[in-house]
Amino acid sequence: MKKAIIVADDSALIRNIISKKLSDEYVVLQASNGKQVIKIITQNKQYDIVGLILDLTMPEYDGFYTMEYFKQNNMFDKIPVAIISGDDSKATIDRAFKYQIVDMLNKPLSTENIKSIVDKMQIR
Repeated sequence: MKKAIIVADDSALIRNIISKKLSDEYVVLQASNGKQVIKIITQNKQYDIVGLILDLTMPEYDGFYTMEYFKQNNMFDKIPVAIISGDDSKATIDRAFKYQIVDMLNKPLSTENIKSIVDKMQIR
């Protein structure tokens, strides 16, 4: 089964930048909101989902809603989650780290940061 990473961001540009960086090693599944993330995970039978790169600010289900879903369904141990966000306020960072996330990157992203955060996921 091929390894896949979900990239969830409401910006197609951000999703495409991350996808391009990771597509040599992984199948990259894109979602523009948390609702799509949950749908991909619950309906997936094709890929071994080994990570989620999650924006916090998205329409429909935001990153915090998505992380709450992960928490309630004991998914953090199965799928490592890294956060990307344009909001680097202390309140947002503290709120994000209440969940079992791997790390948090602030936008704008660099390709080196994308690679390092995926490395931190310690993908099996």
